[in-house]
Amino acid sequence: MAHGSTKAVITAVIGNAIVTIAKFIGFALSGSSALLAEAVHSLADTANQSLLYLGLRRSQKQADAMHHFGYGQERYFWNLVSAITIFFIGCVYTVMHALDSLQGEHQPELSPVAFSIIAIAFLVEGYSFVVALQEFNRQRHAQGVSFLAFFSASSDPTTIAVLIEDSVAMLGLALALLGMGMSAYTGSGVFDGLAALGIGLLMGLLALFLAQANRKYLINAADTRLDRIATDIWQADGRIQRLQRVNSIVISPEESVLMAEMELREEELFAHMTDEEIAQAIKFMKHQEDIRRALEDEIRAVAPQARHIFIEFVGTRQR
Repeated sequence: MAHGSTKAVITAVIGNAIVTIAKFIGFALSGSSALLAEAVHSLADTANQSLLYLGLRRSQKQADAMHHFGYGQERYFWNLVSAITIFFIGCVYTVMHALDSLQGEHQPELSPVAFSIIAIAFLVEGYSFVVALQEFNRQRHAQGVSFLAFFSASSDPTTIAVLIEDSVAMLGLALALLGMGMSAYTGSGVFDGLAALGIGLLMGLLALFLAQANRKYLINAADTRLDRIATDIWQADGRIQRLQRVNSIVISPEESVLMAEMELREEELFAHMTDEEIAQAIKFMKHQEDIRRALEDEIRAVAPQARHIFIEFVGTRQR
């Protein structure tokens, strides 16, 4: 999954870097606010997707003494930073420039070159979109879920981020083409300015969506699919009397922590045991539970922030 996400990100970075340069050249030649908005849009996307790549690389670091479950959440952190980048570089700057151009009644000098740049950008960003869509579909087919179900529940924000950004990029190009076309047809720069304003607002909405999509995984979001699978399997297991709770935390798109408390059936525990052995076993389990609670209380007495303690006893060595 990480390899496919990396391919989608690298494709997006290269594609956006190319169209960023082309759009800035188009703006320099035409003075179009819509082309400037699109150039800033592509610049923000390039910076954003570079941060996505950084997150992918850092998330693959191995667990160590300070990070017992690894660095998987680095992916969500850098995706959140990229959303902030889009908001301030893309939305705020573009909206301010668009409003300024509308107030000044700026009239761009639109030529076939400017429209050709939009067409080239459509091709490049369309290809990036296809790569991201293929990776998205590969991941959802592997889980056997529908498009909407995977989109709303996927814990891989990278592929979704690239897919959404490329979708918004093509919508922004359509707005730019419409605004520039109307300005060229009517001779009024208002349409060009309005298109720039619309592109800026689109980037603002994109940033808010990406921030929300990654925020939940930075505050210990549950792996609901894993919870459902574990609950269904364990509830159907005849050895389990009662499933008290199932909890999970998403560490990365490839890794989750699963915790559960359950009560086993006595006939499973004490099968093939004599009454004397059963009595000894019950005494042993009660004593083990008393030890577990005592160990937890010792920690909480010194470190009350340890609200959730999970102790697993391993087999003891024979004397």
